[in-house]
Amino acid sequence: MNKLVKILLGLLAFLALSGFIIVQLLNRGSIEPDNTVWQSFIGRDTTVGILPDHYANYFTYTVARTNNNMAFKISGVFPSTRYFSFNVYGLGDNATQGSLIDYQIETDSGKPNPFIANKDSVETDNRYTVYIVPEQFKDKNLPNVLSFKGDVKLLSMVIRLYDYNIDNYGGVEFPTVEAFLMEEKGDSVELNPTNLPTTLNLRTIVRNVSMPGMVKRLAHTFETEQTEILDGPNQPDKYVKVPFHAIDTKGYIENNDNRYLLAGITKKEDEVFVFKFKSPSYTTGPENINKTNVRYWSFNLGNAATYNFNGIKDEDVLLDKNGYANIVLASKDAAIEERVKELGYNFLEWRMVHKKGLILFRHMLADPNFEAQIDAVTPIKEGMTDFSKTEGQLFMGDYSPQGVRMLKDAFLADYSLKVKKIEVRDKENF
Repeated sequence: MNKLVKILLGLLAFLALSGFIIVQLLNRGSIEPDNTVWQSFIGRDTTVGILPDHYANYFTYTVARTNNNMAFKISGVFPSTRYFSFNVYGLGDNATQGSLIDYQIETDSGKPNPFIANKDSVETDNRYTVYIVPEQFKDKNLPNVLSFKGDVKLLSMVIRLYDYNIDNYGGVEFPTVEAFLMEEKGDSVELNPTNLPTTLNLRTIVRNVSMPGMVKRLAHTFETEQTEILDGPNQPDKYVKVPFHAIDTKGYIENNDNRYLLAGITKKEDEVFVFKFKSPSYTTGPENINKTNVRYWSFNLGNAATYNFNGIKDEDVLLDKNGYANIVLASKDAAIEERVKELGYNFLEWRMVHKKGLILFRHMLADPNFEAQIDAVTPIKEGMTDFSKTEGQLFMGDYSPQGVRMLKDAFLADYSLKVKKIEVRDKENF
């Protein structure tokens, strides 16, 4: 009996020592403000997964929380960018637990935020402080609070910049981070400094844990590919519809402010894709933030493994006289590009060796009163076989992309004439 007790006591001592060592290893960071903890994910980098936007950059600080009262203070300067936000995620389900958008962030001095229209030319302030806290402390007297579930052990804090200017972080230094243990003091809270948790590699976590499930779910999009011939029975594969669908993006470390439509494409040799949709109005600067249909929209080419290879964004797209975007997707080819230029369309190069591609169309921060809400599109689900009733244009009209696919020779020879016939006979398909 004494021997068993000794063994148990030794095991408990070993576990306690191991736990102490692990906690120390997970909390080896600075107790002072530190801006070196951020891991960068640059959207135009084709090794960045989870279908990033080509014109967006992502900066993450991922940690293991060893104390349920642990919180974080982030201090910085507003970057020069069209959109800037904070999101927090629990890496158990990879779903966002909340976001804080640029115009919502109060400045340290109380002066106007540079992301808010300033008609009276009042002096603005560029400094901000954001508190990321467990939800039990969210109602305490702190500015710019972004909360997360208190039992989250693996926490990821993400900063996003879309259409950034000057450099990858909008011309300012990375914000500093401080860690605290929070203690309630009536209506207020006491912040007790503690060591910053060690930065975990989000890329490794996603690739080994999250991405296999994401790839499996995204593969369902390819089941929506159409083979319906739109140009008559004598010309097979010349004009085939490419529909867009919504999917459930929960668990993709999604941006809380974005909504998405996807189209799956299995590309054949010498094949050309033409997409058309009406452009929503979009924000160009502080003067019209929250006064347009969307803050931002983009059209990106990725693959089934969630990597992005090319994209085009709202302000760079040529529109026709009726406000429609026409985008031609094809492998690099001088003749195709010349024809695109003649038509006044936009060329998007198929910059990948993979034959399977995913088009990701995004609306950011759509006005609740905008008539074409991606949220209104019924998502496709596993086990679904009839996708015809979930196509984007049925819910969004012309604001949803619709496409056709054809061989290169057909595009070069008579695309503009044939598409007019298609529009007259089968308008709902294009």
